[in-house]
Amino acid sequence: MKIFILRISIIAIIVAAGFIAVFNLPEAVESFLPKVDTITIIKAGYSETVSGAGVVSKIGSDWFVTVSIGESDIRKIETDQPAAISGAAFEDGVYTARVHTIGTVATRKQGEFAFETVVEVTLKIDNPDEELRVGYTARAEIKTEDEREIFIVPYSVINQDDIGEYVYILSGNSVIRRDILTGAELAQGAEVLQGLHENDEIISSPEYLRDRMLVARGNND
Repeated sequence: MKIFILRISIIAIIVAAGFIAVFNLPEAVESFLPKVDTITIIKAGYSETVSGAGVVSKIGSDWFVTVSIGESDIRKIETDQPAAISGAAFEDGVYTARVHTIGTVATRKQGEFAFETVVEVTLKIDNPDEELRVGYTARAEIKTEDEREIFIVPYSVINQDDIGEYVYILSGNSVIRRDILTGAELAQGAEVLQGLHENDEIISSPEYLRDRMLVARGNND
């Protein structure tokens, strides 16, 4: 009974003191703390793209796709930029292409939900084959920048309040709030522009945690 009371007292003293525990707590104390697992930041290659839908056409022996690009994105488009062309009719997946011409006139076009102002951009297909047909619908992903390395974290580890977005990292046995700035939203998570370092241990299940809370490491180390 005395040992049990002593263990509880140790935890209470540490929490009350507001320590950021950068040391390893005794195993007896850790056994009373909630366990957390951590992940590290994901590194990936990324290039910003602009997408548009359009139709396949042919002039002489050359094949083209003309797509509509929104007025907010047209400034990013330049001739000779690379693109990937996909479509429901393309069994073999994706064709490669280059921006051939950029329209000089903007028009109003019915979009998915409302009218939008667009400019037509024509791409010349690099690798046409017998599967192509004039009039096929297609979608272009135009690469508007060179590939760069970015840091990504899963959406599930990101919290948000009135101050902004943040994650919890593990330092010793303490939960530390780290405010972050995010960028591109990708399938595997959000790009992190500021606030995290490559070796930070990000707590993977941030529910019910708070800044400077004492925890024990889980089994993923």
